[in-house]
Amino acid sequence: MPVRRVTPPTSARQQFPVAPGPRALGEVRELKVVPGSLGREREFIDVSRDKRRGRQPGRPISEEQAKSLSGKELLQAAISDRAYIPIRGKKKKPTKKGAKTQITEKAEHKKVIRIEESISVSELSQVMGVKASDLIRKLMQMGKMVTINAQIDADTAAILALEHGYTVEKKGFEVEEFIPEVEVDESKLVIRPPVVTVMGHVDHGKTSLLDAIRQADVAAGEAGGITQHIGAYSVNTPQGPITFLDTPGHEAFTAMRQRGAQVTDLVVLVVAADDGVMPQTVESIKAAKAAGVTILVAINKVDKPGASPERVMQQLTEYELVAEQWGGTTIMLPVSARTKQGIPELLEYIALQSEVLELKANPDKLAAGRVIEAKLEKGRGPVATVLVEEGTLRVGDALVTGVHFGRVRAMMNERGEQVDDVGPGYPVEVLGLSGVPVAGDEFDVVEDEKAAKEVAQHRATKQRQKELGGVKKATLEDLFAKSKASGQKVLNLVVKADVQGSSEAVSQALEKAATKKVGVKILESAVGAITKSDVLTAAAGNAVIVGFNTKPESEIENIASQQGVKILLFGIIYEAVDRIREEMAGLLEPIIKEKPLGKAEVRQVFNIPRVGQIAGSAVTEGVVKRTGHVRVVRDRKVVFTGKIGSLKRVKDDVREVAQGFECGIGVDGFSDVKQGDILEVYELEEIRPSLD
Repeated sequence: MPVRRVTPPTSARQQFPVAPGPRALGEVRELKVVPGSLGREREFIDVSRDKRRGRQPGRPISEEQAKSLSGKELLQAAISDRAYIPIRGKKKKPTKKGAKTQITEKAEHKKVIRIEESISVSELSQVMGVKASDLIRKLMQMGKMVTINAQIDADTAAILALEHGYTVEKKGFEVEEFIPEVEVDESKLVIRPPVVTVMGHVDHGKTSLLDAIRQADVAAGEAGGITQHIGAYSVNTPQGPITFLDTPGHEAFTAMRQRGAQVTDLVVLVVAADDGVMPQTVESIKAAKAAGVTILVAINKVDKPGASPERVMQQLTEYELVAEQWGGTTIMLPVSARTKQGIPELLEYIALQSEVLELKANPDKLAAGRVIEAKLEKGRGPVATVLVEEGTLRVGDALVTGVHFGRVRAMMNERGEQVDDVGPGYPVEVLGLSGVPVAGDEFDVVEDEKAAKEVAQHRATKQRQKELGGVKKATLEDLFAKSKASGQKVLNLVVKADVQGSSEAVSQALEKAATKKVGVKILESAVGAITKSDVLTAAAGNAVIVGFNTKPESEIENIASQQGVKILLFGIIYEAVDRIREEMAGLLEPIIKEKPLGKAEVRQVFNIPRVGQIAGSAVTEGVVKRTGHVRVVRDRKVVFTGKIGSLKRVKDDVREVAQGFECGIGVDGFSDVKQGDILEVYELEEIRPSLD
C-alpha cells in the first residue's frame, strides 16, 4: 500500500518567495518633499544620487561639479539647494568655414539711368541705392523744394546721379516706329499748288482782296468788318489752283499770323495806299522773314482819293523791302479790291514765284501736314481745318496730332462739299478726332488707330511729366513779388470761343489788359458752347464767363443766375477787351470825396415832442439838402458829424433850402444843438479810380 508524504518537498518550498532583502527589493531611492513653484503643491526630489556622489545635501555645488551635470540634474540641484542656478547661453551653430563676404560695386556700364523727361525722387533713390532723404537735402541746397514723390527733370537728375557715380541718359519713345521717315523718291514727285498767306494791318482790305480773287463776299458777313478767324481757301485761277490763307490783322491775333507764316510758301503783304505802314504791317514783315518765305507786296485801295503808292514803297524800304522798280528784289503791285485793278498781275506773279520755288510733293505716301484751325461744333464734335503738305489724306485714315487721335470720318472743303481724298497743298476740314487739337500742331497719318492712340497717349504722358518736372526755384524775389501781389485785385475769367485760335487770341488779349492795380487770371480757356461745367468752374473761382462767337447751352443762363455767375458774350475782340476793363475797374475800391453844399447858422432851438430837437436856422451859403451830411461846428471846433434827419420849411418837408431862406433842421443822433452853431452841409461822392 503506497504511503503519501504530508510535508512538502524541498523543490516545492523553493517556489515560495523569500523574505524581502536589499537584492529582492531592488534599488532604494530617497525622495525629498519640497514646496512647488506656486507654493501650494508638493514636488518630490530624488536626493539619493547626491549621496552616492559624495555630495552633502544643503551645500551648494561648485562650478566644476555643475559642468559635469546634465540639464535635468542642474534643475533638480537648483530646486533642492536653492543656492546655485547656472545660466546657460544659446548654443551657437557652427559656422561654415570659407571666405568672408566682400562688398562689390556695379560695373561702369551698369551705372546708367535711362529716363524720359522726368523721374520721381523715390525712383531715383531706388535705382542708385541712396536714401531719398539725402537726395531731398541736396535738392533743397540747390534751391528746389520737393517731396519724395515729386518729379525732377532730367538735367537735375543728372547732377544728383553724377555725385554718386551714375550717368543719366535720356530715352525717348520711338515715334519712328509708328511714323517712319520715308526717303524722297524723285520719280513720284508731282507739282502741288502754292500756299499763299495774306497778311497785313487791320482794315487794309485783305479779305476784300481775297473776295475779289475768289469772286465771293466773305468780308460783308464779318462781325465789325474785321477778320477774327484764319480762313483757308482753294482758288482755281487761270494760272492754276492756289491755296490762300487769310489771317486776321488785329493786334490780338499775333499767333495766327505766325502760324500762317510757318506753313506758307509765299506771303502777300497787303498795305493800304492811303494808310501806309502800320504796327501789324511791321509785325507781319518780321513773321515772314523769320519763317524765311518770299514777300509780295500788294498796295491796296489805290482807287481811293489821297492814295500814295510811292509813300508806301518809301516806308517799306526802312524794313529792307525795296521795290523792283527801284532796283530791289521785292515785287510791289498797286491793286484795288473794289475795281479789281492789278489782280490778274498779282496772280501771274504768284504763279511765277511758285515755278521758281519748284513746289513738289509725293501724293502716294502717308499724309502729313499742319492744323490751321480747330473748333468744337455741336452735333459734329471736334472739327480741325488742316493743310495737307505731303501725301494724300483719305476718309478712314488713322490720324494723330499732338495728344489727340482718331479716324477720319468725313472731310469737307471750304464750300461745305464732302470730299473723299485731298492731295498735297490743299486745305480741308476733318471730323473724327478725339479732341480739339492745338492750332499749329503737325498731323500724321499712321497705319491704324491703335498706333495713333499709342503715340497720342505717349505725348500726353510726356507733357504731363514735363509739367510736373518743372519745379520752380524758390527765390527771395519770388517771395517778395508774391507778398506784394497778395494785395492786388484779380479778375478771374473763363474763356469760351468758337475756334481754338480765337480762344488763344482772346485769352492773350485779356491777359494783356491786366494792370498793376488789377490782374487778370484765366481759369480755363476752351472751345465750344458754354456748358454747366463752365458755370460751376466760374462759381467756384468767383469768375466771369467770356463767350466769343459762342452762346450758352439751353438752361445754362438760369443755372448761371442761380449760381451768381455773370456771362458776357462778344463778337468783336476789342469790345471784349473794353468790357473786361470795365469789370476790372469795378473791383477797385471807389475813392470817397467830400463835396461842400452850403452852411446854415442856428438862430433858435426848438424841442418838439415825439420829434426831438429842431434847429431853426438861416442858410448863409449855398444850399442845404435833405440827403446831405452835416457837421456841427461850435467855437471853430467840430462837435458832431452825422446826417440830416429832417428838413422843413415852415411846416412842410422839403428836399432842399437855398441861400437866404430859413428852415428847420433835425440832426440824426444829436440833441445838443445850441444857438450860434454853424451847420456845414456836404455830400459824399464816389469817384471810380483809374486802372492805370
